[in-house]
Amino acid sequence: MKKVPSALAASLVILTLLAPAAAGGITKVVNAASFTSNNSFTPGTIITIKGDNLADTTTAAPDPIKPPTTLGRVTVQIGGVPSALFYVSPAQINARIDPSVSLGTKTLSLTSPTGTFTTQIEIVQAGSPGIFSLGGTGTGEGAILNAVTFDSGPFSVTTLGQPTYLAIYATGLDLSTMPATMPRVTVGGVSLPVLFAGPAPGFIGLQQINVQLLAQLAGAGRVSLMITTGVGGKTTNVVEIVILPSPGQGPFAPDRENQSRSRELAAIAWVPGTRLALLTDENDDVVRVIDIQARKVTKTVALPAGAEPVAVAADSAGKTAVVVERGRNKVAILDLTKFTVSDEVPLNFAATAASGPAAIAIVSNVALVLNSDTDNVSVLDLNSKKVMGLVEVGRAPRGIGSDVVGGQLLAYVTNQNDGTISVINVVSAVNSVNAAQNSLRTLRLGADVRPQSILVLPAMPPMPPLPRVGVVTEPDSHETGRVMLVNLEDGSILADVDVNPDRSGGASEMAYFEGTVYFANQSGGSVTAAKVIPPSGAQTSWALTPRTIKTGIGARALAIDQLGKLLLVTNQGSGEVVLIDLVTNQIAGRINGVRSEMDEDDGKHDDHGDRDRAANAPAISSLTPNKMTGPPTGPSSFQMTIDGKNFTGATEVVFLDPDSLPGNGRGNGNSGNHGKGPVGRKDPAFTVTNLRVTSAQQITATVAIRANAGKGDRAVQVHTPNGESSSRLAPANKFTLE
Repeated sequence: MKKVPSALAASLVILTLLAPAAAGGITKVVNAASFTSNNSFTPGTIITIKGDNLADTTTAAPDPIKPPTTLGRVTVQIGGVPSALFYVSPAQINARIDPSVSLGTKTLSLTSPTGTFTTQIEIVQAGSPGIFSLGGTGTGEGAILNAVTFDSGPFSVTTLGQPTYLAIYATGLDLSTMPATMPRVTVGGVSLPVLFAGPAPGFIGLQQINVQLLAQLAGAGRVSLMITTGVGGKTTNVVEIVILPSPGQGPFAPDRENQSRSRELAAIAWVPGTRLALLTDENDDVVRVIDIQARKVTKTVALPAGAEPVAVAADSAGKTAVVVERGRNKVAILDLTKFTVSDEVPLNFAATAASGPAAIAIVSNVALVLNSDTDNVSVLDLNSKKVMGLVEVGRAPRGIGSDVVGGQLLAYVTNQNDGTISVINVVSAVNSVNAAQNSLRTLRLGADVRPQSILVLPAMPPMPPLPRVGVVTEPDSHETGRVMLVNLEDGSILADVDVNPDRSGGASEMAYFEGTVYFANQSGGSVTAAKVIPPSGAQTSWALTPRTIKTGIGARALAIDQLGKLLLVTNQGSGEVVLIDLVTNQIAGRINGVRSEMDEDDGKHDDHGDRDRAANAPAISSLTPNKMTGPPTGPSSFQMTIDGKNFTGATEVVFLDPDSLPGNGRGNGNSGNHGKGPVGRKDPAFTVTNLRVTSAQQITATVAIRANAGKGDRAVQVHTPNGESSSRLAPANKFTLE
């Protein structure tokens, strides 16, 4: 068995600090993989100690394979037993509970030059384990590798023509009952064969689970993955993987095994008052506009490179949309009258970080963005286009619903990794100086419940005005698509209902229309239409009557075209948007969602050609000057004028390293520079300052060139909220150093 690659190993222990902690020593102790805090740990678990002024230095273990018990003059003892230390900083300590620590309530004592700090933790035989994520936050892409190639995802269900095996990295599993009792690993509710569970080689405290991907999951797309312990039924945090279609299944040919695609459908939103829908592509960094009646993409809106748009919402007037850019920790505000990005807004507020945005809802004139990494909600006023504050919620917020209760506008946020729902007063969150205090209450569904989406049902006779009922999905726990009906006043479970009778996976996203809830089953490639039946007469409990509609591989996101009475379903695997007639619950049509209006090859090639030609993207027509003689003895500077179009809001002008120029398009796709490094990287010999946008058609700037700059051609690129000008070298953007 191969050892864990060093780069991945480093990411597992030198974890990202999520937010500055309050003063007062140790504030919490969490599983270092999941960042979930239940103060109960299995011996041998890697933990993270958070607090303030815990150390007077920041340092990492020189050899993470053999971490010391003293690091940066810091020691940690649990029950009197020294802990190995991986990382030390004033706000965070990463350590391993020694396997010899006995069970029971133990004192954790941290000694450093800044003082001695103590807290109590529980050591149990079978605590809650955690899965590491590649970003070190316990959310997003899991620290999961192809067990044959040891590459990270995306994954095909076959590797070299044989079944694909995955290596999942975790900590905190009770290994004492293995292999007799193995953990359960699910992808979107589908159980995977577990082949191995035990210590990962060469790294103390790290555990590895090997599983086999099933052929039925081909094309499922970006799906969730979770582990449940065989003894005690403890659940890990939820992470993500991307499962590609098999060759011949997807929209492009040829499709190669385990090869990232340039175009991957993500979210969809209907534009109120129109027959248009907005479709985000998380790999192409665009929003495509679909004409539902014409059954085609009619416009492509470019976003900045690396945006990774995973969610979108349109306001009730159909004039503004907000796109969640997970890769940039920002939102893009779209002007739907012009189909351009009018603003790009960071999600942070003051000194408090907001990262890992995962979902969005527009409530009145407020956009609420859920930040899964930092456990808070950014409150964005759409009038001022500013984040007014952050509301603290539970671990890994994932889904959001809203309602008006007693004259208050409330939002309900599911916290996926601690099994809770946070209730937020939306109006107070906008108007209050301290938005963090506007989480009204927390509804507790259960420590091992992993809720994803929430939908607030409208009042239904004889249902009284209070309490409201919410439908909550939990896609990773049940292959039968089990969902919960929750009393939104006290969090009690009114009913558990299975909505996927063919047992092909869990229900994830939802939409509602005239008494019917529609559930996406991403792993099973289907949608369930379930009529809501409230309690009445002899029927004392809530019920849902499900009917399955097969849509195609990777049914990921849902939206309702209210005017056309159609359900819109994104199929990530096939690249299609499926239209379902809401009157008959029959498929009424399909739209190619990865073929844009500008594709010159009928959308047959997996590239970024549509993004390059987006109407809102900036383009350079000329540079003045476009050449100069290299500085013979020292640096030199000069004024440059750039002419072109769509320069409004330009943030940067860069000169690209000639070795990094792509051969075909730009971005994340299959084009490249023959292994010479990142595509379109900056040439450090060129520095641009005094950037001034004189008009949408012209930019002026000061360019400085270092004496060591090599002679040759560079492509000049303009960066704006509407994307970047082309990185392909052409006469219009070419600057030559002679």
